[in-house]
Amino acid sequence: MGLPGPEGPAGNRGKKGSPGPPGEQGKDGAKGQKGERGYSGMQGPPGPRGEMSRPPKRVAFSVVRSMKLGPVLQDTPITFDKVISNVGGGFDEYSSHFVCRFNGTYLFMTHILGQNNKDVYAWIMLNSKHKVPLHGDGRAGYGTGSQSIILNLQNDDHVWLQLSKDSALLNDYSTFSGYMLFEETIYTF
Repeated sequence: MGLPGPEGPAGNRGKKGSPGPPGEQGKDGAKGQKGERGYSGMQGPPGPRGEMSRPPKRVAFSVVRSMKLGPVLQDTPITFDKVISNVGGGFDEYSSHFVCRFNGTYLFMTHILGQNNKDVYAWIMLNSKHKVPLHGDGRAGYGTGSQSIILNLQNDDHVWLQLSKDSALLNDYSTFSGYMLFEETIYTF
């Protein structure tokens, strides 16, 4: 066998071969640096229309008793025959009770005027319970009493005035008023 000869000239380029099978997936690279904040995108289209809000409940009343009452022989509900206002219809003219139709917190006020030289005692009642008393001292001639109370009420609670035994009312200086401060809101999640 003789000595190797000199390198010959390069041949023509061959045809492209078919791709080989994929290799194994490499390891994750190192985490890059945080980029700069991008520009804000365009405003999206408006969302669907929400439900309409429901208006707050409106409840208020003011009533007057125009006639004398008593002296009574037993504890007696005070009835009122003049309705000044009854927004929301909560005051029942037949029973002279305020009947709660919307759960919430209410303010009630009353003023009573006794007959000449007669004491007058009364109560603001919630259902059948005595809540706060009123007293007008007859020694002053025409005794007066005033009272106010804030009550948390539930549907069908009754608020009314009760005149105590042996008490006597004069006339239209005796009033009973009330209104809703705010409705009880129930949240569901």
